[in-house]
Amino acid sequence: MTVKIAVIGGGSSMFVPGLVRRLLEIPCFDGAELRLMDVDARRVAVMEKLATELADAEHRKLLVSSTTDRREALRDVDFAIVAISVGGMSAWGSDIEVPAKYGVFMHIADSVGPGGIFRALRNTPILAAVAQELEELSPHALVLNYTNPASANAIAMAKSSSVRSLSLCSCSPYPFMGSWLSELVGEDEDAIVLPMRVGGINHCTAILSMQLRDGRDAIPIVRERTDDVIVQWAIDTFGVVPYCSAHWIEFFPQLQRLEEPYSGRAQGLAMRYGRHVYDMVAQQERVSTWEDVANAWSADAGPHRLADLPNGPEDKGIVVAEVMESIIDNRGELFIVNVMNDGLVSNLPSSSAVEVPAVVNAEGVHPVGIGALPPGLAAVLGQHALVEELTAEVALTGDRSLLRQLMTVDPLLDATLEPHEIEALTKEMLDVNARYLPQFAH
Repeated sequence: MTVKIAVIGGGSSMFVPGLVRRLLEIPCFDGAELRLMDVDARRVAVMEKLATELADAEHRKLLVSSTTDRREALRDVDFAIVAISVGGMSAWGSDIEVPAKYGVFMHIADSVGPGGIFRALRNTPILAAVAQELEELSPHALVLNYTNPASANAIAMAKSSSVRSLSLCSCSPYPFMGSWLSELVGEDEDAIVLPMRVGGINHCTAILSMQLRDGRDAIPIVRERTDDVIVQWAIDTFGVVPYCSAHWIEFFPQLQRLEEPYSGRAQGLAMRYGRHVYDMVAQQERVSTWEDVANAWSADAGPHRLADLPNGPEDKGIVVAEVMESIIDNRGELFIVNVMNDGLVSNLPSSSAVEVPAVVNAEGVHPVGIGALPPGLAAVLGQHALVEELTAEVALTGDRSLLRQLMTVDPLLDATLEPHEIEALTKEMLDVNARYLPQFAH
């Protein structure tokens, strides 16, 4: 059987090279078809050339094509991977800078708060459209989404189509990553009991219990060893170990404070707890590095091999090839995924999206129920979960009255601004994003 994979956002120089590396390294993808789709014809053509050259140099059969036609890419595929960012770095920058004018500061601004909401308004309709088109073109396919915000997108895909779908995250592999866990507890990998209880909502998920094979509770050991004040605080407060703790602070308004004055530009400013507001200049440098490699290779006759391909900053966190491999080869491996709750986390809303472990085999993706979160953490995440559910609805409907409600009840805005300030911020963000939000055109 020829495995057919579509990548929506296939011109991404950050995502595609790492994916191609794994497709060429894993035996079950020999002979696979990889369709790269992007709205930017030049960038996707560069990625096609790079992927083809690598496959030829490694003497592997990987049929690579590129297109700007999404339906063409999605027809009769087994897997659809989505990694998009509508509006790119410019829109992300506005998600940071417009709220900053009103005194609202976010570390990353891609999950919750006004930044996460408007990222969803731009991206979520595309995810829903992909799921709907697959229902017609490839009803047996599985959608594997890497687009943020993962939770709102998981909800929108599930509500828009009967096609199987889930969201993945580059943070999610850490709780099952032996080298990371070993460093965390100061023990050999084989001293740690796996798998462990993990649960929450994307970008605010935690290891709920952690044991060593000699019977010791490893969470107090992590508390003693770590110098990350957010990890210390999470253990002291909730008794859990957060992973991707940089994202955690955005779920707690009291943790988002500047350490230096705001003078008209928020990006790059120091925040408390050793964080800095994300800076699009630095993010663009990361992208440019990969674009330079891709462009240089496309202009150079080569040959170029996998050994020449530099490692990307998130390569170790991108496990989508391994997820597909576990399905194709019926491996039954465990991954952490974002799916509809339906009781998987007993004290979060059933209609929300949660991040939990799942067994992946030839029959599909089987999420594992993890019981209840610590009650205080569930109280915080329950509110965020309902806000993310409302975010998905607003993104799909373009309902301005619901958007007003959404911005009013967002925990960060609720803690920071008065109602008239929230209204002014909402209007300005709508104006800045107007060309990306056709659902609000009426």
